[in-house]
Amino acid sequence: MTLERRLTEEGKAPLSGLAMEPRTAGMTDPDALTVHALTLKAPADWPASAVTGLALLTALEEDGDAEAILSGLSARLAGTAGFAADSVEADEILASLAAREAAPHPALWHEDRLESHAEETLASGPFEAGALLSLINTAAMAGATSDVGTRIVRDRLEAVSLACMNCDGSEDECFDPRRNRALARSIRAARRDGLPDAMIERAIARARQGLDDIEDGAGFVPDAPVNPVIALPAPMLADESAQTRAFLTDLATTIWTHGQPALRLEDAAPTLPAITLNLARFASDEAGLAHAAALWGQVAKACGGTLSLAGLSGTIALAGLSYDSEEARALASKLIGIAKDASPAPVSMEAAPAALAAFLDIAAGGTDPLSGLKDAHGAPLPLINAVLGPLEAGTREAALAHAFGAGTLSSLNPDWLQALCEAGLDQAALARVETAIAEGAPVRHAFNRWTVGDDIARRCGLAPERLEQAGTRLLEAFGVSELEIAAAENWVHGTGELYTCEALDDGLRAVFAPVGVEARLAMAQTVETALDAPCGLSLVLSGSATIDDVAGLIVSAARRGLKSLRIRREGEALYDLLATIEFENADRGERPAFAEERVVERVVERTVERAASRRKLPDRRKGYIQKSTVGGHKVYLHTGEFEDGELGEIFIDMHKEGAAFRSLMNNFAISISIGLQYGVPLEEYVDAYVFTRFEPAGPVEGNDSIKHATSILDYLFRELGVSYLGRSDLAQTDARRSDPGGIGAGVAQEKIISGEEASRLISKGFSRGQLPDNVVMLGSQPRKPAPPATQARGGKGDASPATRPEPVYSGEPCPACGHFTLIEAGAELSCEACDWQGPLVT
Repeated sequence: MTLERRLTEEGKAPLSGLAMEPRTAGMTDPDALTVHALTLKAPADWPASAVTGLALLTALEEDGDAEAILSGLSARLAGTAGFAADSVEADEILASLAAREAAPHPALWHEDRLESHAEETLASGPFEAGALLSLINTAAMAGATSDVGTRIVRDRLEAVSLACMNCDGSEDECFDPRRNRALARSIRAARRDGLPDAMIERAIARARQGLDDIEDGAGFVPDAPVNPVIALPAPMLADESAQTRAFLTDLATTIWTHGQPALRLEDAAPTLPAITLNLARFASDEAGLAHAAALWGQVAKACGGTLSLAGLSGTIALAGLSYDSEEARALASKLIGIAKDASPAPVSMEAAPAALAAFLDIAAGGTDPLSGLKDAHGAPLPLINAVLGPLEAGTREAALAHAFGAGTLSSLNPDWLQALCEAGLDQAALARVETAIAEGAPVRHAFNRWTVGDDIARRCGLAPERLEQAGTRLLEAFGVSELEIAAAENWVHGTGELYTCEALDDGLRAVFAPVGVEARLAMAQTVETALDAPCGLSLVLSGSATIDDVAGLIVSAARRGLKSLRIRREGEALYDLLATIEFENADRGERPAFAEERVVERVVERTVERAASRRKLPDRRKGYIQKSTVGGHKVYLHTGEFEDGELGEIFIDMHKEGAAFRSLMNNFAISISIGLQYGVPLEEYVDAYVFTRFEPAGPVEGNDSIKHATSILDYLFRELGVSYLGRSDLAQTDARRSDPGGIGAGVAQEKIISGEEASRLISKGFSRGQLPDNVVMLGSQPRKPAPPATQARGGKGDASPATRPEPVYSGEPCPACGHFTLIEAGAELSCEACDWQGPLVT
């Protein structure tokens, strides 16, 4: 294959026309606590996202040069495809990389081989499919019930469901915990017992659909299937039998609940994208698309993969077309046809990895429509500027301001702000508010007690008690309405939308309009027909979608002849609403209304709040070190105690984790220690962190009280609760059978522990080697009765141990051991610590 030049000129270097300059690439290191920046010499016209994407693709650890990186990559790709180093094709590959028209899969940047998709669990027949659905449901549900208990989960979810079902109000009232007091109580009880918010939300959503039973799977913890896929042939869905309808309902319920399994509606060989080509670069250049497809298709074929097309929605937007239009679907079919005819490699359409999408400025992958207007850095997408570029300057600026905001409140200058300034809000306070807004704070939160100040609030007519109650609703306390705050918010930070901008004409507003599910299915049908291969359609439904909606989508996709489908349902905004339910105040999540000020004649009592004082630990303190292994990860817990034995500090050491995780755990331990020294009860920390779930987790080795933990924090605070609070309910052994000092069952049999055993309970370094002479461990069990000879010396005859009188201590130290354990027995003394005996000296 021989190509003519399109991006290069004969005799000139492919990158000769680019202006290179130092650029900053923000890199996120998994082992770093903060984002660090690298300097990369790159083209001046590249957006920041492309510079960062290149740094991520090459895994840069120090400053680099984009020209050297791209030259090395293009030479390697050209050699793989069989092109000479000085050929036209090699020059075109390098120029196309610099123009960010296409780029190889991330594995090829590091000379790795393309890898197939992750292992999947495939079920093809009705019996296998039913078993897979049951396994998905059981595995997901058991993840929660394994910790809080099957009974508690059932009781709490049934209470939530019944609170909705037994309500006599309207639908809006019955399913809103701010209006349904019984629902609010049941939600609080469920969250207090550790049920996940997603499970509570699904119980409410199921009740809305008339389902009063809870999800299946409580009480069993199987291994979750890996990437589950069900082969679902179209003839099976066409069957109208009761068995098929029941299976479809079960399938829709599982997908609605867990977003799994994926559906394979037709057999298709898996594809390995080797090269990703951005269609948006060729929105008005069909010849250029054919040239690029031929060039990069040869590279993809040599690498053993496909040429993956991306940026379809961006191409449609640049053409000024609505995604849900026949013209857009015709354009998609035409572009795919051009690429297929020119490419030597098979053509596919799958979502590109994040770093590759950032480098190529791909706004949306696969057949996905545009879903946002900003990039990862918060700046407008380059595509948005390209679409709005042909407009008049005033119209373009109005559209950008509508979507992204002005970034300042001063340019709006609303009436309520003028009134506050006249009442006493000074320029210094306004400057603090503007600083908070510039940092991204909402207008409502930018006005707070710290930016406004107590003195200014009083000058503006706000009493101290109302200022205390206002919290984040300070503007409402000043009398600003919700509509005025919303208008100011839209002005400052924008609406995040362009389809509602009145400055744009109807055609351009339709370009940015939201896209419905049916439009997505229609576009996927067109693309798969043109590709003759799956397009990897993945639908994300809103939280209000029902199980019947999912079932309808499955049937609709099958009738359209789609080859694959993946459906996932988003949680409703109820996620945020769940967190607003107050635990101490009433059942309603509303904030208390501000009452009118009342003048009282006389103050009878006044409560003065003082800042908490920090309780200092002694410079030389005692504590213990507990070494354990949680899920294969070693954890060392160090404690430090006050003089009275209360916990005052902790240290957490782990050696298998990265620097970021270790640093976070160290700083977490510091924050817990500071809280303990300022008087935060250990009980509060224990209740807050036990039953938390994240990796590493699993069996615990090396701890005699705890045998399994759901996370590192769960283990640590179980251990502290058992050791310092006597919380035997958190232990997984019988606390009565284990000695708290680790001595063992001997303490239940002997009152006196020898000095050698007692030395195990205290640090030799802390006591400066004064063991075992001055440490005696007194147990809680009575000492064995003395032999008859000793009793006779005491003048008690044959008195039984049950009738033996309480011992009388003389108050003098023992001459032998120095302990104050001398007992008067007639005319003699005996030491309970060392059994020394001698006459009573008067």
